[in-house]
Amino acid sequence: MILYHGSNMVFTKPLLSKCSPYKDSGKGFYLSDSFDVARRTALRAVRQRGGEPFVLVFEVDEAKMRMMTFKKFAQPGNRTWAKFVLANRNPGMKASDHNRDRRYDWGVGPIADDGLAFLFKMFERGYFTLGEVLRKMRFGRKLTTQYSFHTREGLTLLAFKEARRV
Repeated sequence: MILYHGSNMVFTKPLLSKCSPYKDSGKGFYLSDSFDVARRTALRAVRQRGGEPFVLVFEVDEAKMRMMTFKKFAQPGNRTWAKFVLANRNPGMKASDHNRDRRYDWGVGPIADDGLAFLFKMFERGYFTLGEVLRKMRFGRKLTTQYSFHTREGLTLLAFKEARRV
C-alpha cells in the first residue's frame, strides 16, 4: 500500500520526537491514502512554518501491519470514534479508550478535519453535547482516511519511496 505525507521539508525517516501530541489518534506520524490531502497539508505547512511543499511517498508493509496492535475505525459518525478522538486531543479527559500511552502501534480512520475540530472544541467548552456533535458530523462531507504510526515498531512498517515537490 502507498501512503502520502504532506510536509514543508524532505525527510526519509520519521521521528516520533518530532511529532505533535494531541492528534486524532494520539502522538504519531500521520499519512493519508489521498495524494491531494497530503498536497494540501504540505501547502498549509509552508504557510505556517515556511520551507517548500513536498509530498513524501511511503510504502507500507501490509502483512506486518496485521501482526501489530492497531485501532481501526471505518466511519466517523459514531460515539466510539468521537470519544476516541476527543480523548486523544484532550489529555485531561477521562476515557477508557485512547492512545495517549501509545498502546496502538498504528491506526486507521477518518481525518477529523477543521470542521470537526471546531465541533469538538464546542463540545469541550460545553456548548454541544456529544449527541449534538455526532448529529452535526453526519451532515458533513465525506472524510478522507488517515493512517497513523505511534511506536518505533509501527514506524518500521514504512519504507520511504520518494519526495514530490508540489
